Amino acid sequence: MDFNQEDKETIEEIEKFTLKVLMLGVFNAGKSTLLNKYLGEKRILKVNSEAETAVPCELKYSTDEKTLVHKTNGEIIRKLRDFNVSAEEGAGIEYLEKFLDIKKLKDLGDIILVDMPGLDSSNDAHEKAIDNYISAGAYYILLTDPENGGIKDSTEQYLNKILKYPEQFSVLLTKTDSSSIEHCEEVVNNLKDQFREKDLDIFIGKTGGNDYRDFERILESIEYNNIFKNIYRDRVLEIINSKSSYLETILKNKDLDITEIEENIKTNKDNFSEIEKKIEREKEKFDSNRIKDNIVKEFKNRLDSHFSELKSAAKKGESSFNSRMKSIVSAELMPIIESKLKQKVDYLVQDLQDFALDLPQGESSSLTTDLISIGLTNTPVVTNILTNVFPKLITPIPLGTVIKGIMLLFSLFSNNRKKEEANEELEAEVRGAISQVANKIIPQVTKIVEDAKEKLFNTLNEKCKNEQEEIDKILKELIEKKNKEEEEFQKSVTDLQTDIKKLQELEPKLKLALLTNSEFIEIEKYLSTNGVSSYSYHPEINHVSKEDIEKLHAKGVKILVWTVNKEEDLNYLVKLGVDGVISDYPDLMKELIS
Repeated sequence: MDFNQEDKETIEEIEKFTLKVLMLGVFNAGKSTLLNKYLGEKRILKVNSEAETAVPCELKYSTDEKTLVHKTNGEIIRKLRDFNVSAEEGAGIEYLEKFLDIKKLKDLGDIILVDMPGLDSSNDAHEKAIDNYISAGAYYILLTDPENGGIKDSTEQYLNKILKYPEQFSVLLTKTDSSSIEHCEEVVNNLKDQFREKDLDIFIGKTGGNDYRDFERILESIEYNNIFKNIYRDRVLEIINSKSSYLETILKNKDLDITEIEENIKTNKDNFSEIEKKIEREKEKFDSNRIKDNIVKEFKNRLDSHFSELKSAAKKGESSFNSRMKSIVSAELMPIIESKLKQKVDYLVQDLQDFALDLPQGESSSLTTDLISIGLTNTPVVTNILTNVFPKLITPIPLGTVIKGIMLLFSLFSNNRKKEEANEELEAEVRGAISQVANKIIPQVTKIVEDAKEKLFNTLNEKCKNEQEEIDKILKELIEKKNKEEEEFQKSVTDLQTDIKKLQELEPKLKLALLTNSEFIEIEKYLSTNGVSSYSYHPEINHVSKEDIEKLHAKGVKILVWTVNKEEDLNYLVKLGVDGVISDYPDLMKELIS
């Protein structure tokens, strides 16, 4: 059975699958330090007092120790094992691969540890790397310093992205040797309460000094097979469903003659043509502006809900305000866009499903609801649309001038202006900044929606075309097979006829009969043109008709039917006018006839 290119890529991806465990946390959470201690070497990952780590770093086992630098342009550069990337060097680099001859990495097998940049970095390259990797990660370990009291606000924005499957997420409290036992326990309890509110049962462990036992417990507890299933289940089911429809096509057409199969090819072509027209009409009806307006409106409402914390951030200064606004935008905008687009996709798929059910279906047509839905909802197709479009279009929103009046207000405080009046002005400035940000995202949202629209309908058309081509291919292969089988059958018949003629020449009185368990399309023509004088025709009871009997009797051919064991069958055949029957109970048949 052939696979299309998309299916082949999925199968290849499955064969090469490795489970990436992402080490997440704010800057200076202790990610690199923990990994160095766990692996027993201090120099593997650079530990800095400044946020220098700019790109993700994958740790893999190999006796050939090296670092491979993967650049965004596809170039791969080999470096020494201890090579690290600083912030100013990170531009143009997508990620690092460190191959190390360390037994612990070897024992991990297909589990790959990934050291990530700090989640609270203001570096755009950092943020892009984090977003790209989080969407591709399989398991997440969030590290947090007990001095932070739990999970910082800057980390919250990523929780919705990494909590899709709760069993794929754990939390580690780092640097516990620098805090009291009581404080650490308090932080652990706070974290448990925090996740309990989200209705999640998350493992929360502790590390400190050279104690990384909880980290090892997490690695040992990772359910590789379940995670693998979560990632690929829908995609594999899509392949299976597609191949099932092809098998259904074969089964429905295997007993048809060539003319009927050719008619089904035409029927399928007509049906798919109607689907393509419907897709085009849906594309014309796709109201990008309305979707964009709904996104912007909801986004503005979400920003308004953060008014208090934005106001508090503004009191700390422009930098603090912009940083908090940026975090909120990153956390709130993407889920809104995703939700609105998925709503539209769900509606579109349902509309196509309803339309497909109303199409004229040939007996053997495989144009089913499953074919038309093509797995868009909750499958990789939507995921790919969102994953491929969003990272390319969501660029950091420039907020440098958004609150230009904020700092002026603080100078007014120092001039003894009434606090109440200054507070009102501050609130007005914050609300104005919210409106400005909402307006600033309009061009990006517009582009996202338009790109998603093109991606969606291109995917629909491509998959519809591929389905048609695959079905036509199968049906044409069936025709070729039937033609070949007919050729082989005719050859065997010709050979048999030659042998029978020789027998008749040797013994002219020899009576010949044609016995068959299938129905001939033109039995009288066959018996009169095969060059063999047939005395009788012996069909199976389910393959005889009054029309055949009349035609054969007109040519002097007798009809004897097998296997007749029931009285009602005998009575039916007598009425048809057969000349005799073949039975497992000849005495009974003789008695009934007499």
